[in-house]
Amino acid sequence: MALRDFAGENKIRLLGFPSLDEVDDAIAEKTVRENFEKISKWMPEFEATLQAKQFNKAGARRQHELHARLFAPRKKIFATATEWNFLTALQECLKELRNEAKKSIGKK
Repeated sequence: MALRDFAGENKIRLLGFPSLDEVDDAIAEKTVRENFEKISKWMPEFEATLQAKQFNKAGARRQHELHARLFAPRKKIFATATEWNFLTALQECLKELRNEAKKSIGKK
């Protein structure tokens, strides 16, 4: 639940996230924390939504699709990623969101 605690403190909504074991929850929390700390250096005021969807069940596996939306004053930034592994999808989606946020403020 560390991920949900961090999200609640920082105006980040988590929708449709699967329940994670302790190790995966710690990795997800670290990934979200690091990316949003970097984004908050460039945009001190923002609200974000991370939405997870699961589809294409293939045996015991499911494909995970993550959508991230970041709303800052006069800026809307979107990112998406689709992977078989939830943590990989989360990392790719947040990396894309961070890169789009950096581009939107004109930073290289």
